[in-house]
Amino acid sequence: MKKALIPILLLVIGIWLASCQKDPISSNPSFKLDFSIDTVVFDTVFTTIGSATRSLKVYNRNRSDINISSVRLMGGNSSAYRINVDGQPTDYARDILLRGKDSLFVFVEVTVDPTNEDAPMLVSDSIVFETNGNIQDVKLISWGQDMHLYKADTLFESTTFTADKPYLIYDYLWVKPDVELTIEPGARIHSHNGAWILVEGKLVVNGEPENPVIFEGDRLELFYRDKPGQWGGIWLTPSSHSNIINWAIISNAITGINILPFANPDFKTLTITNSIVKNMSYMAIDARGASIESGNCLFANAKEMCLSLAAGTYNFSHCTIANYWGQYVTRTGPALLLANYYLYQAASGDVEIAEYGLEASFTNSIIYGSRSNEVELVNSYYGQPINSPFIYHFENSLIRFDNLSDSSNFINVIFDKPLFIDPYGQDFQLESESPAINAGLMEFALKYPFDLNNVSRISDNNPDIGAYEWVEEEEEEEK
Repeated sequence: MKKALIPILLLVIGIWLASCQKDPISSNPSFKLDFSIDTVVFDTVFTTIGSATRSLKVYNRNRSDINISSVRLMGGNSSAYRINVDGQPTDYARDILLRGKDSLFVFVEVTVDPTNEDAPMLVSDSIVFETNGNIQDVKLISWGQDMHLYKADTLFESTTFTADKPYLIYDYLWVKPDVELTIEPGARIHSHNGAWILVEGKLVVNGEPENPVIFEGDRLELFYRDKPGQWGGIWLTPSSHSNIINWAIISNAITGINILPFANPDFKTLTITNSIVKNMSYMAIDARGASIESGNCLFANAKEMCLSLAAGTYNFSHCTIANYWGQYVTRTGPALLLANYYLYQAASGDVEIAEYGLEASFTNSIIYGSRSNEVELVNSYYGQPINSPFIYHFENSLIRFDNLSDSSNFINVIFDKPLFIDPYGQDFQLESESPAINAGLMEFALKYPFDLNNVSRISDNNPDIGAYEWVEEEEEEEK
């Protein structure tokens, strides 16, 4: 009986092995390759600076194995592009076996040579695949952009950045004392990973409503568009004062604006108006002992706090301070922190307390976010009260605050949801039912008569709270 089973087992094993065998390599001309994309597109790439790596997947949808006779980068070794085929960097690969129902990766990068042109240039090429006599190709497209490069550079004389072509900063750009860096409307300042702008002199940003000055990282691909922590930020040293930022967008840094301690009390440190500071891996503004005047600004989304204002003098009007951070990790602080002291490291190495006091005012502004309390008031250190002045007030503003111990500091304040259109999508304009509509005081609005969309907030004599004026849609007006 056992002997009779042996031929049967051998037959079953033979059938099983036969079923596991694939068809031989096919030369059938009807067998073609499929691709995950037909065009590899790169966003703007700065000249001499390599791009991010893009990939495409090559599929053999057939049961039979096929031989890819060649994979060629048409521009060869003179191409701006570089490819890696199935793990091998090359511009011409031959005889690649692609198993049935299998796939392989092709990776692509590009570096564009300088051309001394202001306008972006189109850089194109293609990858050509030959299989069983079939010629197929995948197009490669990118836009190359010349730029002004500053790499660990120091400005010893006053300089103006224009909008002719972008500026790229590596490591740092250092503005020395008594030197003024002026930035004209429409200029774009891109900083590489970890790079920062250090200002000992004076920074003057002269953006316009239709041509704001842009500060951001140097990775322009869509994936990096809202990724924080891509560069260091703007640092204002104690010797820096009378800085002006108007119509600017500062995004995706570690700290947007960092004002170091011991600022000159005889001068205003910074006037920032009509600007957006958003998506920071630490803070939008971290100020200690400073004097800041701010109007018609959006400060949004930071891992720690949007605004940390420790000692000094601060006036904010028609600002939206909104923190809905949480896409990556949970944030650890409120949208706004006010303190009447700050800590610093003395020459001895010890941590000292600077008890300079605080005077802060918020008018016609929104302070809100995803936490239950978005305003933190600090006038003690490890339980010990700090006796320096702690003066603050909120007037005709909407805030999220759960510790109203002294109502005299809160005048006509709304403790309700602002009803942003899409705060997690970073749209901080107001819905039609927002309690912030028509709730502002005209005397503050007259100083900042236009919102961040350059819409008049005083035309109806009832300004809205925050940086955006609600505008009735056309279809609603028709009704």
